[in-house]
Amino acid sequence: MQATAIAHPNIALIKYWGKSDVENNIPAVGSLSITLDGLMTTTTVHFESDLELDEFTLGGHEAPGMAARVSKCLDEVRKRVGVTLKARVESKNDFPTAAGLASSASGFAALVVAADQALGAGIEPSELADLARRASGSAARSIFGGFVELRLTPEGPLPTATGQILGGAEWPLRVAVAHHPEFRSLANGNLR
Repeated sequence: MQATAIAHPNIALIKYWGKSDVENNIPAVGSLSITLDGLMTTTTVHFESDLELDEFTLGGHEAPGMAARVSKCLDEVRKRVGVTLKARVESKNDFPTAAGLASSASGFAALVVAADQALGAGIEPSELADLARRASGSAARSIFGGFVELRLTPEGPLPTATGQILGGAEWPLRVAVAHHPEFRSLANGNLR
């Protein structure tokens, strides 16, 4: 069972500060973001019956510092779907990783979407956003494109509700991202 998903990073226009529940990664206040559709993370999840542990590579390299977070996120999807299969996960960004461009947001959004598709679970986008938020607070917003709001819903079925409030073309704001051509990703251990 395998699927590939693409997600785009997002930059907060109104950022949440602090968490009301650290263990469940629930923000103290809501947030509003713009999706950077010119940048993307591509993630492939392959569930295999002969794996004993999840395996994770980022940009073609093992990323042991992220492997536990990836497994924890997959555990949430597995629990939701009722399976125990471990997965081989391959993820890559077409922009610098760990450079303040929300690569974890797009990474965890792509992870939950690919896992859902690989398992054929059909999880609703609102629930995918909740699963992604548990791994990275900003990841919930990367499930949707354009301008996205994450708001607290203490009386709702989920602790937060996330959704697009405006399509990207409806408010033609542009974001310029520039980096030096000799930039090296932190995932590879070199930063200039």
